[in-house]
Amino acid sequence: MNNDPELLRLGETIRRLREQQRLSVADLATRTGVETQRIRELETGWFDPTYDVLIALARGLDIRLSALVPKD
Repeated sequence: MNNDPELLRLGETIRRLREQQRLSVADLATRTGVETQRIRELETGWFDPTYDVLIALARGLDIRLSALVPKD
């Protein structure tokens, strides 16, 4: 697991939002075009997503991009 607290927090947020919508990783991958492995890596803090991936995830989860970024 990556030790970057921001990536870990982002991954936890994505997993929580995905689970709240009762989506599997495969469901989210289908909605976003992001590979299932990348989503798994992201949710565990191993993948540092590009802006395009974050936009795709926000659209796939039907949320604003700002909902993915924790406020300090």
